[in-house]
Amino acid sequence: MEIHHVIVLLIVVVLALLSQRYGNKGRIQELKKIVEPLGFDVKRELDAKSSEYVYHHKLHMGLWMYIRAVCIADNGFTRIVAMDLMYRLDDELGKHYFLGIDSAISAPLIVIKRRTPSTKSMWTASWEDVLFQLDFNDDPEFDKKFIVRGETEETRGFLNPKRRKALCEATDVPDSFSVYGDSVFLEFDNMIEEATFKQNLGKCLAAIRLVMDPY
Repeated sequence: MEIHHVIVLLIVVVLALLSQRYGNKGRIQELKKIVEPLGFDVKRELDAKSSEYVYHHKLHMGLWMYIRAVCIADNGFTRIVAMDLMYRLDDELGKHYFLGIDSAISAPLIVIKRRTPSTKSMWTASWEDVLFQLDFNDDPEFDKKFIVRGETEETRGFLNPKRRKALCEATDVPDSFSVYGDSVFLEFDNMIEEATFKQNLGKCLAAIRLVMDPY
């Protein structure tokens, strides 16, 4: 590679890194206006403990997803982490995720997805190689409404009749979420917006309540 090509490449990389920094700064200010009234602090990066949870929940998250900012609320009992991400530096397309941590949860690794007319009986995800899709033929109402992946016996034990009934009756249960240890994890198809943040926070809190012990 000629020397001027190398120089151009380095300039592009430096400009990209600078745009990330200034983009983050502007985004953080936007997010503060949205989330601080709800008790959240806005940070630039995900802390090590939260990163470990995200790894267990979302194995395919990698460098292709760029965290613009992290919003954290912690009342001493429940910790909520909202992550604002975009796919690439050259557009505004992205997602946001909620990680909820509460010591009243004690669960095996489970993925729960609400059935819809467009939902297939199986879906492609990083879980396919490690989790089994379960049927609940003994509970037709639950089986009609939800698809579940998990370790067979542990998941069946966790999703006991009372918890399945609560999921069926809940009006604010997320379309899809995972449970692991003392945490839940939710994904939404847009970056954090003022119009939907409070509603999505409510879904995260609802997921926490639905999987809390005892049931």
